[in-house]
Amino acid sequence: MYCLIRRTTISIQTEVFVKVNAVRKTGDKLKTNSERLLSSFSEEFFYKEFVYADLKFTPEGGTEIELADLIINLEDVVLAIQLKERNLKDRTQDKNIEEKWLTKKCKKAKEQIKDTILYIKNGNVAFLNARGKKTWINPNAEIVPLVVFENASISEYEHLLRNHTFGGLSVNCMSIDDFQIMCRELMSPIEIIKYIKWRKEFYEKNGAINLLITETENGFFLSKPLQRETLVHQYLYVEYGEDSLSKDEFCYELFRQYVSVLYEHTELVSEPDGCYEVMKFLAHLFRDEIKYFVEKIEKAITIAKKKRFELVGTLRNTKREYVIVFEATEQGERIEPAKLLPIMSEKQNVRTLLQVITYWINENEYRIN
Repeated sequence: MYCLIRRTTISIQTEVFVKVNAVRKTGDKLKTNSERLLSSFSEEFFYKEFVYADLKFTPEGGTEIELADLIINLEDVVLAIQLKERNLKDRTQDKNIEEKWLTKKCKKAKEQIKDTILYIKNGNVAFLNARGKKTWINPNAEIVPLVVFENASISEYEHLLRNHTFGGLSVNCMSIDDFQIMCRELMSPIEIIKYIKWRKEFYEKNGAINLLITETENGFFLSKPLQRETLVHQYLYVEYGEDSLSKDEFCYELFRQYVSVLYEHTELVSEPDGCYEVMKFLAHLFRDEIKYFVEKIEKAITIAKKKRFELVGTLRNTKREYVIVFEATEQGERIEPAKLLPIMSEKQNVRTLLQVITYWINENEYRIN
């Protein structure tokens, strides 16, 4: 398949910013400002292909049912989000009152998420994603629940809604502000979901922690998990070591820009769902893979502009059995997969081969296929 992404070296930042931050059209089915904010923000970091916000369906012979407020569907794993919002007119400065509100709403949210899990596991539910594509939800998918609340009067809260009964459900809980912090820090859709799972295990093991001190080779760093979503830095350190504490925001932002415009800039595909399959593949890349991915693309772009046309490098994952090949070309020509695959398969089993081809149209514009 060919997915052609146009990008000029001058206008990319403005172009993508406008697309990413576009406001949903009037007449959408979301009800509250918080729901609109949550869905819009989710589309930015999870991408429209995987965001489902209208989750109403009618079972055969039954009445209409609405599942969670939002699901992020990566097919093998589903993030089910239930949102609870405190009306402005009802908010008080009384901490006890607001905490009682949260306790009550969280209990209801857990029941709604349990229903969502039940209906998905029973199969035969399909919804439209944010691009209008109808997709059947995989009943065998791993379902990761999350409660998000909007109440500016609450600054500290229980980050894990614990299971107190047999057959109950322990669910991550975070404010809508902390949800946004988490997404900005992690960037990758699959890594956000992995962090939510890791976060649950952390709080189950350690309970509520007000101050976390982590020793590194260069000293200590402190985080206060009960105040904003600072635990994410601990997660990055555990997963990637000290190097993760020095951020590579430029790489992650470029990757998000590549992926967020992929659908709009696709000109030709050989398969009907080709672009969706590429999006799904990229949404499963982790932080270290993303950094390498962007670095190789930027290198290929630079080499192609110097009129050097060659294979720039590969990114391999033996566990997931994929190889990504980066090519600097003159006019977008590619090595035929039938010739390339045997070479790539010499060192590992290859189930997925992705070619990333760069070339320049003129002095100011290049494309990524």
